[in-house]
Amino acid sequence: MEHIGFVAREKVGQAEQKLRSDFDVCAKQSITVRDAKAIGIEKDGSFFYVTGSEEGVKKCKEFLKEFEAPAKPAELEHAKKKILEEQEKAAEGFGGIFG
Repeated sequence: MEHIGFVAREKVGQAEQKLRSDFDVCAKQSITVRDAKAIGIEKDGSFFYVTGSEEGVKKCKEFLKEFEAPAKPAELEHAKKKILEEQEKAAEGFGGIFG
């Protein structure tokens, strides 16, 4: 399961802290945070991409709800695509070390 959302710059630290403070569920999910401008989107904030178990992603989504700001579906899709591309490139590079 997965979730992607946008958090305005002034709330990014609070959102990260809230997710990581839940050691039992949220902290065990894969949470990727990317600055919007770093992935080509002219917004002042970061995208949070969460993957993991159904229960874990649901809880992360619930926690993020109070911090998330509106984002267009196209922006969310673009951010998700860029984050997945980065993860794929990192995995390929890591595989080359052991290959």
